[in-house]
Amino acid sequence: MAVMASWNGKTWGVSSQRIAALNGVSHSVELDTENSDDKAGSPATKTKALKLQSMSFDFDLATAVGCDVRSEYESWTALVGQYAPFYLAGRRFGPANLQLTGVSLSDTKLDNLGRILTGKITIKLTEYAEEASSKKASSGKSSSSGKSGSSSKSAAGIATYKELGISSSAVNVGASSSAKASKKPTNAQLK
Repeated sequence: MAVMASWNGKTWGVSSQRIAALNGVSHSVELDTENSDDKAGSPATKTKALKLQSMSFDFDLATAVGCDVRSEYESWTALVGQYAPFYLAGRRFGPANLQLTGVSLSDTKLDNLGRILTGKITIKLTEYAEEASSKKASSGKSSSSGKSGSSSKSAAGIATYKELGISSSAVNVGASSSAKASKKPTNAQLK
């Protein structure tokens, strides 16, 4: 099968056995600005940074063209939170890593037994920024390192905690697992 696009082991393309083609890709890069009044009274614009890039696309599936719509949708929902590069026509498209932030199923047609015969899956990806993400996110299997090989600064030039010499963040604040275990009440009936 000729692959038109791929992300985290998922591929889209057309072959004699399966038709799974993207309907289109939407991608955006936005500048985050702040407006404030200068001393002369005219509005002054200050550039803050680039917002996280986002991408969305959808694709149609049907059992008649070799796809199990329900299984495909369920496999996508299991990937929410993972990140990997997105490839279009064999070349990376967009930022180094995109995190799956949303999956939806629509335009379904069911048979008399309730099986999904056709449907449209819509995927939403957001640029993965390590310093802004939760610890629950994981790298996709198709990504060799899970992180970009470039510098740890974002495209907007924002320094990371590590570069600033800050060793912890609010995510890491709290009791250690050993402290939590010592505070747990023991149930004598379970012994």
